[in-house]
Amino acid sequence: MAEFDLIERIRKAVGPPGHGTLVGLGDDAAVYKPPGQLELLTCDAFVEDVHFRRDYATFEEIGAKCMVANVSDVAAMGGFPTRAVLSICVPPDMTDDDVYALYRGALDVCRRYGAEVVGGDTVSSPAGLVVSVALTGSVGREHVVTRAGAVVGDALVVTGELGGSEAGLRALAGCLPEDGGVPDAKRRHLAPVPRVAEAQALIEVATPHAMIDVSDGLSSDVWHIAEESNVGIVLEADRIPVAPCAFDVAERLGVDPLELALASGEEFELVAAIPSAEVARTTEHVEAVTGSRVTAIGAVVDADMGCRLLRAGCTDEPLLRTGFEHLGSSSAAR
Repeated sequence: MAEFDLIERIRKAVGPPGHGTLVGLGDDAAVYKPPGQLELLTCDAFVEDVHFRRDYATFEEIGAKCMVANVSDVAAMGGFPTRAVLSICVPPDMTDDDVYALYRGALDVCRRYGAEVVGGDTVSSPAGLVVSVALTGSVGREHVVTRAGAVVGDALVVTGELGGSEAGLRALAGCLPEDGGVPDAKRRHLAPVPRVAEAQALIEVATPHAMIDVSDGLSSDVWHIAEESNVGIVLEADRIPVAPCAFDVAERLGVDPLELALASGEEFELVAAIPSAEVARTTEHVEAVTGSRVTAIGAVVDADMGCRLLRAGCTDEPLLRTGFEHLGSSSAAR
């Protein structure tokens, strides 16, 4: 693989710098002039057979999904993505065209959400493919949302539907036939959508007290809000919006659809704690502006209650963390 030829090919695809970037891809470092807002910075590393599998996804899908994960983090903080640095550890069996396809997928996501790639690195890997993305974002000082602001009495809401990504992963692993809800489930797993517009629509009504994107699974991410905000959270099982494709895949596999909805990582829907009085106005506004459904799924309670799941019949139980474990011993390939 001719490194500098490949870099030049990628550089042409990226195009000239803009949006306040003075020096972009091709130099030792990017140079940019920050706008008069706060800057966000996030990064993620993605490892073959842990976060993705090449027999499930194309290189373009892998590049896009790695970038989406970072864009979603910026959205969950109330911001817009601005500049990305993308590095790839390339195994021996990948070609120039494979690397270019991965970059193309990442670039498509950046362009869709107003960001640009300003740098990165390509190095050889003795084994699997590794992708690393760092992304900056811009956010108004009054619109920064963290995981730490939820207060007792808040309602917990979620955008969209859940369970589709996990259903897609299990459909891929089980080689389920391409009918019913399976194609949609696979699409939700391989080509998720970050909720940038939805985050901004939420802020337009009343900036959420706390917010997180569903990247590890609803059950795990709810715990993140609870721990950072020093509160408890009660989820109502029958109100959790389960994607129709998750119902279909769950039935085929003989599992509980709610299990998929609670455990499904890489959904990139937003979970937010908002004042209870704002629920109706918020749901109406977000749906009107973005077309995305928003559902109230629980409430913020005292910390000594912990996180709990309220099932039909008013039986409640501890909310178990069933999502993705980043330092677990088994490879999830999600």
